[in-house]
Amino acid sequence: MVEHDGNVEPAERLVALEGAHNFRDLGGYPTRGGSVTRWGTLFRSDTLHELTPSDVEVLRAFGLGTIVDLRTTREVELTGRGLLASEPVAYRHLSVISDGGGEVMAAPAAPGGELSERYLWYLDAGRHTLLESLSLMTDPFNLPLVFHCAAGKDRTGVLAALVLDMVGVDREVIVADYMITAGRMDLILERYRSDPAFASRMARMPASRFGVEARSMERFIVELHARFGGARAWALAGGIAPESIDRMADLLLEPGV
Repeated sequence: MVEHDGNVEPAERLVALEGAHNFRDLGGYPTRGGSVTRWGTLFRSDTLHELTPSDVEVLRAFGLGTIVDLRTTREVELTGRGLLASEPVAYRHLSVISDGGGEVMAAPAAPGGELSERYLWYLDAGRHTLLESLSLMTDPFNLPLVFHCAAGKDRTGVLAALVLDMVGVDREVIVADYMITAGRMDLILERYRSDPAFASRMARMPASRFGVEARSMERFIVELHARFGGARAWALAGGIAPESIDRMADLLLEPGV
């Protein structure tokens, strides 16, 4: 992995794959303590079921240890896992929501509310699986690790925000990471609209359903701190031990340049 400083352009962290459009490295982000997130250790992505053989070769080169699939059971049944199903990589299906939770592709905003409220709802509806996903990141044997949902925007965005907040990355940086998806949505939507399993449902959805706005993640993080005291406090209240969170930081961070 190429070394970078903390000012990383989106194109530098996006991994070029034919079958996924939003696979990217969460390395290189500065923390308030002067460290940076470690490259080649934690990745976020959209769905991985359309990866090509050459894509799989790219991921093999990363030495990927674990895949965390945040999609619903129905989503997994509709698409399967693709070529990665036969790879010797640990797979954990940890759906953030139940199949009746109202999304196959992207989360709708709460009725009469903001998308940020939907993200806060995940902390309740997906509490167990989000905590389990975070716990996997405290064990070096599970790394490198990639977590993904369908578009890599909402469920994936919330988990990315939680882990980055836990290790001390500032809100503005977390929001900027979230916004990288805005430049990938046309490609992601084109794939789903051309898929017979999703096309009819996609056609019934308003375009606003798939928007990527900074305020959604900004408000989520503000409320995460106002209601719970931040991601670390939320995770501690959920049963993750302090020493596990400290171990996560040791694994995911390295000294700043």
